[in-house]
Amino acid sequence: MISVQKEIYALKRELAARYQLGEEHHNICGRKIGVTCVEDAEALFDKLTVADPDSLEVQDERLPYWATLWDSALILSDVLLADNLIAPGDSVLELGCGLGLVSSIACLKRARVTATDYQPDALKFAQLNGLQIAGVAPQTMLIDWRSPPQDQHYATLLGADLVYEPRFFDPLIATFDALLAPGGRVLFSEPNRILGRPFFDRLQDAGWAFSIITEREGGTVYEIVRCD
Repeated sequence: MISVQKEIYALKRELAARYQLGEEHHNICGRKIGVTCVEDAEALFDKLTVADPDSLEVQDERLPYWATLWDSALILSDVLLADNLIAPGDSVLELGCGLGLVSSIACLKRARVTATDYQPDALKFAQLNGLQIAGVAPQTMLIDWRSPPQDQHYATLLGADLVYEPRFFDPLIATFDALLAPGGRVLFSEPNRILGRPFFDRLQDAGWAFSIITEREGGTVYEIVRCD
């Protein structure tokens, strides 16, 4: 416990040097869960508008969506904690982990969890929140969906609110292919934006099937599998 508290302190100190930290509290499957977050995520968007036009963030349009806790993450977290969709020891990877709530809930279920994002500080927040929520930090990996690793495979992929830009639809599906183990599945939550609907057409065209696990106000949770 002492070492966990030391890790939490070190991560908070590191992140507080770059961000004003805040705390959100949510009811997840009847449990009050606190998530350390960026106090003013909108300020990060404002900062990007005056950034160096030649910087990687501007050139690659790396908008700081990761710094906000989206409803889709809350819904997927609630479903994971309530249902037996993942079991202790399962190999699980979250795509676009952001603040790491979904990964933290998977850690609570005692899965072997890897949190991934293309923003390094998102991984720091995922570690911090994993330690605070589950007492254990997920493994972390920096991943760009346009060039996912080809030598690692997981039984379950998790994703919350990932289809917000059409340019990422095909890379995301290719990432499913690259990272999902044979017989595995993707647990995927989506807030039912009109913009995201073509993603599911692309999925079917690429040989995937999806079914609805639950529909709630604010989003839908899907199971996605290969059509073998």
